[in-house]
Amino acid sequence: MLRSALIFSSDCCCASLSASYILIKAEEEVGSIGVGFCSDELLEMALVNPELYFRLKTLRISLNREARLLIQDWNLGTATSTATATAREKLWTRLRLPTPDVRKHIEAVLLKDEFFREEFISDRQVLRELIGVMLTQEDWESIASVAADFLKQQIIQQVVVEKIPA
Repeated sequence: MLRSALIFSSDCCCASLSASYILIKAEEEVGSIGVGFCSDELLEMALVNPELYFRLKTLRISLNREARLLIQDWNLGTATSTATATAREKLWTRLRLPTPDVRKHIEAVLLKDEFFREEFISDRQVLRELIGVMLTQEDWESIASVAADFLKQQIIQQVVVEKIPA
């Protein structure tokens, strides 16, 4: 059943009337959940298919964790949290609105039962490869720019606070 739920139709704005109804009710009950009306086909299908929902959730958590570990390896100091938040935002966008190539890679991971036996996907190589496919050069430049801007602001603030002669 999971395999058939992963088949994406290119002409489908709303996977089904019931999926749209579930999204609308969820947003009414808890406020905006970031899906909008008929915006994310993958998320709509996940709401109809609980197994797919939990796999997507595990995948998202695992990708976020791996992005954090990857960025920590770069020794960015205080800019680590800013870079990590930006990477998570980019990954979430790519997970919700995947390109056809990214969609193919996501589906391949979602179909592997062995990845979903624990709270996290433990195969870090698979996660890093997926991050590499999901994030574009522009995304990486954005992550680097956000981290650099954060560090620049901290340095300027320290100069002003400590009144270091320029």
